[in-house]
Amino acid sequence: MVTLGQIEAYLTQERQEYRVQAAENAAIQGFSSLDHYQPGTLTWIKSVERWNGKLPEIALCIVQEGVDVPLRNQIICRNSKQVFFSVIEHFFAVGEEQEAIGRNTVIGSGVKLGNHVRIGHNCSITGDVVIGDDTVISDNVVIKNKVRIGKRCTIQALTMIGEDGFGAYEEEDHRKVMIKHYGGVTIGDDVFIGSHVDIERGTIDDTYIGDGTKIAPCTLVAHNASVGKDTVLICSHLYGSARVGENSWVAGSIVKNQCRIGDHTMIGMGSAVIRDMADNKVAVGIPARVIRDNF
Repeated sequence: MVTLGQIEAYLTQERQEYRVQAAENAAIQGFSSLDHYQPGTLTWIKSVERWNGKLPEIALCIVQEGVDVPLRNQIICRNSKQVFFSVIEHFFAVGEEQEAIGRNTVIGSGVKLGNHVRIGHNCSITGDVVIGDDTVISDNVVIKNKVRIGKRCTIQALTMIGEDGFGAYEEEDHRKVMIKHYGGVTIGDDVFIGSHVDIERGTIDDTYIGDGTKIAPCTLVAHNASVGKDTVLICSHLYGSARVGENSWVAGSIVKNQCRIGDHTMIGMGSAVIRDMADNKVAVGIPARVIRDNF
């Protein structure tokens, strides 16, 4: 059981901006979604369209600023999503038990692990690999060759990091010859890498992922690509030597090899980037074209 007063104290400690509109010091027992609300729990409303006059008996709700709903007990804030999940994590999350090194996992002699690293089952981590403190690696992950992974990263199951990329040259008789790769992969701190992600090593220089970047499942980051800090890649393909700047979003898109995407730029779903995109733009389409500035 958690009271409204305890949640207020936590949000104040975290220096969150909020205000309370409450008829009582509500006591709540867990959390639930608005669509499947359970009596006595905490929930979240991000828009008036999501409300539709539902469930006036909600015990406590975190409400997006500007959304007017007739509820007795509300915590109103500008970043309701962040506040809601922060409260869940603090008061209700139950830590999963995990061995430091899972069963059937192979750790090569050249691998260096930081403090409190956890690695799941059936992983293969070999070569010149360094993994920073508090990084968590799930099951069936392969990390090989030359890879540097920062602190507090999360790598989900079935991801591959450090394999040679697809690079070939053609001889005079049109025979294709694969190019050996000699670079590595450098991944910063606080990076999230989803399942089924492929991050290829560079041919000479390293493939690079900046601090705080989040990569959704089924994404390809090909050899020599570079992704700036705090960027989001969602189910996209970045081909060889592509560059994405800081605090940008690439959603469900293809980025041609050697193309550059600037800082604070958004590439919309289903796009094909075949030419460079400047900073602070929103682009969509095949081929992608700028539709407005990104404010």
